[in-house]
Amino acid sequence: MKEYTGELGNKQEDFGRDSDQYFAPKTLKEATEILSRYSPNIKIIAGGTDVLVDYFDRLYEIERWLSLKNLNELKKFEINNDRVEIGALLTHDELEKSEIIQRYFPLISQAAWDVGSPQIRNMGTIGGNIANSSPAGDLLPPLMAYDAVFKLTSQNETREVPAQDFFLGPKKNVLRKNEIIEKIIIPIPQKQTYGKWFKVGKRNALIISSITLALVVTFDDDERIKTVKCCLGSVAPVPVEISQIQPLMVGKKLKEIDYSQIGKVVSENISPIDDIRGTKEYRIEVAKNLTVNALNEIERMVRVD
Repeated sequence: MKEYTGELGNKQEDFGRDSDQYFAPKTLKEATEILSRYSPNIKIIAGGTDVLVDYFDRLYEIERWLSLKNLNELKKFEINNDRVEIGALLTHDELEKSEIIQRYFPLISQAAWDVGSPQIRNMGTIGGNIANSSPAGDLLPPLMAYDAVFKLTSQNETREVPAQDFFLGPKKNVLRKNEIIEKIIIPIPQKQTYGKWFKVGKRNALIISSITLALVVTFDDDERIKTVKCCLGSVAPVPVEISQIQPLMVGKKLKEIDYSQIGKVVSENISPIDDIRGTKEYRIEVAKNLTVNALNEIERMVRVD
């Protein structure tokens, strides 16, 4: 392979020698320049919890690696005006333990805690979970429910893509070969916002979900629903929002809503498959029950407040 001879200062010692197969730049600018030069023959690695599993028996197929581990600017966590900006390299463990995430986006904190094992939570990143784009990705329904936007950066431009427009299919998304997920931007919810997260699997730990549900409801001062977002994972080729429930809920108080009807609408607007984690019929029934349970839980939270 011809060695890269630019002035990026990114070459690392790999097994005791300089390598033109492994790059670990210290700035996002350097990373996007390397990616632009070698794309598509270079693989980005952050925590490695997905890519190393996907390629564990065929690592030889990877021509070059671009490690993001030294990009401290992607590890920042900031509140700017009315939104929170989460660096793409923050780990699941950092998300779960963050007081800001717990306060404003509790469903993200809960979903981060539900990811794999402690080892995976300490290594896996929010950007990696997004880029992997698995229909079972635990963080994806909560991010959609909170109206997250992903900032994507390349050598020559940046763009912001709403979460609901990012996913195209199982492990497919709109991320271009020369782009890196820089940060996740989420508006801070209003005070009268309540949410519920559910993850269902075959056992209580270390599972890939059979179905996940994130429900976020915002009320006005009269306890009427202003907005509602119901997002599910593992029920379609991509994480989905069930927008069909909005006209049945917005403008109403919870006591005016038939929860079983809302659950039925949710179950009718998903397209699960049969696999080792559950049948299509099982997921449809569970989606309905989880929706009803989530609404009951949110009603309880409103009463307590």
